[in-house]
Amino acid sequence: MINNNWVKAGIGLICVAALVLIVYVAMILDSRSPDPIWGVFQPKPTETTEATEAIDPTVVTLPGGETVPSQGNTQTQPDALEESVTLPEDKPASVIIPTEKDPETGENLGITYPCEVPEYGLVIEKLEPYSGMFVEDGTNAQAENVAMMLVTNNGDFPVEYTQICVDHGDEKLYFDISALPVGEKLVVQEKTGKAIPEEAASSATAMVVQRANMEMSESKVEVTDNGDNTLTIKNLTKDTIPTVRVFYKYYMEEEGIFVGGIAFTVRITRLAAGSSVTVQPAHYTSQTSRVVMVLTYDSEV
Repeated sequence: MINNNWVKAGIGLICVAALVLIVYVAMILDSRSPDPIWGVFQPKPTETTEATEAIDPTVVTLPGGETVPSQGNTQTQPDALEESVTLPEDKPASVIIPTEKDPETGENLGITYPCEVPEYGLVIEKLEPYSGMFVEDGTNAQAENVAMMLVTNNGDFPVEYTQICVDHGDEKLYFDISALPVGEKLVVQEKTGKAIPEEAASSATAMVVQRANMEMSESKVEVTDNGDNTLTIKNLTKDTIPTVRVFYKYYMEEEGIFVGGIAFTVRITRLAAGSSVTVQPAHYTSQTSRVVMVLTYDSEV
């Protein structure tokens, strides 16, 4: 009888330990970073996931109880970028990307990869289909056979914004890229989720806007990643800052590559002198995001 009780007790302990192990593994899997793409987001053909709404607080409480609006997850597409970053009054004309020619006949062979955007040092490494997470609209929904481009900024200045258009006969593919620092690589999906047409690429153009630098405003504000998907923004000055915008992008540290042409920004208004505020921006994770630019403004914008 005693032996049976000991056996039952042992089985009970084993069950409890197994349950604890299952819960622990589930917690780890639930907090893992996104699957890789070309070493960053690898597709999972047999697995589908539903996009979930990220936390996006609309009000931030400053020290002293003052509440201010916090605009999390503003997608930095061309219009928003023009609003928050000064662009040239006359946008640059499209630059033609050279096509490959047959050395013997001179026949135009169309676009081959890698190829370079003249004058700017942007190199298009390759264009391939991708099935998996679609990041360009911020939904992170599942997509099939989306055209995806690998681009490297080998130029002398950061790229504030570029749109690359690749012609496949009558079909056009558009790739929008914002906030790409010097020397960095980025994978960007066709902005509307189009697949690569069967017809070969016949030509390509690019419109590029560069900056002398990507300002981090270190003398005015300090931005700290707290390791828990939150950012703390501190005003280092003796005056209230009307607006602070923190720009960030998906980034995979091990692969050294930005994911998605899209950039996001979180906006803080009326940040009092010497005060700080902690926010949890939508789409920001400490493991897979990097702050690329911090701008301050003399008015609420």
